[in-house]
Amino acid sequence: MNLFDPPEEVLNKDIDVAETSPRDLEETMAASAYTGDYGRAQNLIEGTDNEVVELQSLCKDVFRLSRFTRVYVEDEEHGYPYLTPTNFGSLKPWYRQRNNTSKAYVSKKKHDKSEYDVEDGWILVTCSGSVNIGSVFLATEFMSDYFLTHDAIRVVPKEDTYEGYLYAYLDSWVGQAYMLHNEFGIGADHIEPDQIEDIPVVLPPEPERKEIHQKIKEAYAAREKFLKLDKNTVDSLGERFNENLNVLDLLD
Repeated sequence: MNLFDPPEEVLNKDIDVAETSPRDLEETMAASAYTGDYGRAQNLIEGTDNEVVELQSLCKDVFRLSRFTRVYVEDEEHGYPYLTPTNFGSLKPWYRQRNNTSKAYVSKKKHDKSEYDVEDGWILVTCSGSVNIGSVFLATEFMSDYFLTHDAIRVVPKEDTYEGYLYAYLDSWVGQAYMLHNEFGIGADHIEPDQIEDIPVVLPPEPERKEIHQKIKEAYAAREKFLKLDKNTVDSLGERFNENLNVLDLLD
């Protein structure tokens, strides 16, 4: 298949618009189903000599939590710091909390943080909203301090899966082409777990997968170290400023 040559079964498919859900209708008729990248990705998968498996065979689970109405509060005494998809890859994910912007904390009374926690080594795929859907991030220990949005598909690799390689594959143009060709929605785009759990994953020889995995893990470990050092340093400086202000107050 290429950009101008969709499969014969698609060209000849009869669709009852009145009886077809909006999502299924868009999956069939949307231009994203026939993009050049998707066709090139299909050709690559069909022509590779490497093993190809479905994503779900490499994972314990692929899921998204139910959407909920967020109840925001003003401080960390009453709320959990809230992490949105736009902050997943930020080098300052605490920006909202440090600058006391709106929607920085969600209520401890109204929300159970443990339900939305992620574990080190999970893969997060943004799946809804105005942010580019299909963006891929590797969960790290730093995220344990935050209440994570429901707008991210949680991909939980099996113990014998190289999560660094799986992350890199999903973030590559091939993984992106497969994940996004079924996106749906008007105004805000969406993808669902059942749309990505069966995408094909190419498995090069294990030494190659292991090398890619190690490089990704090293990169994220360096990012994790930066996040902690930067936050601790800036917070410490802020505390010194507060102490100086308190001294000045006493002198007034």
